[in-house]
Amino acid sequence: MIASPRTTFRIGSRQVGGGAPPFVIAEIGANHDGDVAKAHRLVDACADAGAEAVKFQTYTAAELLADGDRMIRWGRAGHEVAEAVGPMFDRLALPRSAHAELFAHAKERGMLAFSTPFSLDALEFLVGLGVPALKIASSDVNWPALLRAAGASGLPVIFSRGKSTLGELDAAMQALRAGGARDIALLHCLAQYPAPSEEMNLRAISTLASLYPDVVVGLSDHSVGTVAAVAAVALGAEVIEKHVTLDTDDTGPDHWFSADPDELHRLVTSVREAHAMRGDGTIGIAPCEAHERHTSVRSLVVRHPLAAGTIVTADDLVALRPGWGIAPIDEDKVIGRRVREATPAGTVLTWDRLG
Repeated sequence: MIASPRTTFRIGSRQVGGGAPPFVIAEIGANHDGDVAKAHRLVDACADAGAEAVKFQTYTAAELLADGDRMIRWGRAGHEVAEAVGPMFDRLALPRSAHAELFAHAKERGMLAFSTPFSLDALEFLVGLGVPALKIASSDVNWPALLRAAGASGLPVIFSRGKSTLGELDAAMQALRAGGARDIALLHCLAQYPAPSEEMNLRAISTLASLYPDVVVGLSDHSVGTVAAVAAVALGAEVIEKHVTLDTDDTGPDHWFSADPDELHRLVTSVREAHAMRGDGTIGIAPCEAHERHTSVRSLVVRHPLAAGTIVTADDLVALRPGWGIAPIDEDKVIGRRVREATPAGTVLTWDRLG
């Protein structure tokens, strides 16, 4: 079952959903490594790759963690790095003082810019900056206070549903709506980094569209490559979010599974092409098939010369191209009728030749 667009809203001047091309969000996240200059370079790279929006994350370790000394491991197999999660988050955090200039830079490059708040304070801060939308991470699916506050902002809310049960998701959606959210994009998400292909479960996109027909559905894609995004669009995704980096070999927890600028460009191009290919599901003859229909399906053709007045039998007929004559499916309607005039072998039969 393919999800169909059921609703639409606008983020800034951009229509999201309702059959519009997929809205591609380049998730810069923490891949600036806490370096504001690098964040600006990422904005430029995303714009050059054709992304329509960039997204950051707004947090401090204190806003996220009670166990900042917990050790985590990240990186490619055989090259993992171990570090304490609290210092890592503080090292990677984007300074609040840099948000406005980065948002302005993105706007100058023709993109929308917003962020994921990880606290009520961060949410209030972003609303105060005039962001056009809010993103809520799947890690906050069970935090009604943040969800209600996002809904109360009056902004469109993009919400990822990773690592949650259906019951938790439903409660989260109720919290968003209780806060007043009307414009919601619900993104299927596998919250593993990178996400294994065999667990992507992209058909959940259709399930979400069925369960929540008044939201736009999409994919927050943590898999490697572009296949998942293209397949998601074929299944009805209207929003695609993808982590981006300047270099997948950079040092940091997210670089190695993110898309570099070339891959982001391929993703943008591919999902737009997939969207154009999706069509409306109508079964029939496409405009581009009209010539082939005329020349390359079969018609009833006279096998040997027939004198005027001859009663047509099955032996008088053969099914051959071109396809502009009487179709073989109507052979029973032809047999037993007379030809009006002498008919040479190889004549494509049309109804005006029969009496």
